[in-house]
Amino acid sequence: MSLGVVECCYFFEPVDACATWSVEPSDGASIDSRTGVFTVDDGVPSGGVFTVTAEVEDGRRLVSIEVHVFTQQANPLVRNWSEEAQLACDTLEEVAPEEPIRELQFRADGSFSVTWMPFEVYRDYWGSYQYDSKGGTLDLAIEGGNYVPEDVDGSGSFAIDEDGRLVLKDVWLGTWMGSTGGANCGHIFN
Repeated sequence: MSLGVVECCYFFEPVDACATWSVEPSDGASIDSRTGVFTVDDGVPSGGVFTVTAEVEDGRRLVSIEVHVFTQQANPLVRNWSEEAQLACDTLEEVAPEEPIRELQFRADGSFSVTWMPFEVYRDYWGSYQYDSKGGTLDLAIEGGNYVPEDVDGSGSFAIDEDGRLVLKDVWLGTWMGSTGGANCGHIFN
């Protein structure tokens, strides 16, 4: 862990300050109180949450962050994905997107975001997601956005194919604002 400030929108600038680090709960994780090196025990299950706190300059300020533990096996969605194809509704054949979604991000804390043209910290829309790995179902709930397409359908199924691609069926993340085409019935991300 390190301390810093965000300058001009998205640049992280480290701050040289004396800090004492701690973690709660302490069962399952540890942090070096001087260096901030954080370690999670192998036995901590996916879904575990720890709060890491830095006491800066003998209590002058307390800074905390939640750390969400996950495994790829328990939550295969967590990562940044980039669209490579869409699924045509009539045949489910792969078709090239008119404008691909360049960033579909799933986080371990249960949040997601969709962005066609990433720039600095801009996101088109965001929200929370629920999934069932065994049943392969996915439900997205949009909570805000800069551009939220009117034709989003956030409920359907997901699978990771043999090539490691994320395949969304009966999920439509929306039509890009400059699109001249219509909706399809799914997406493929790598």
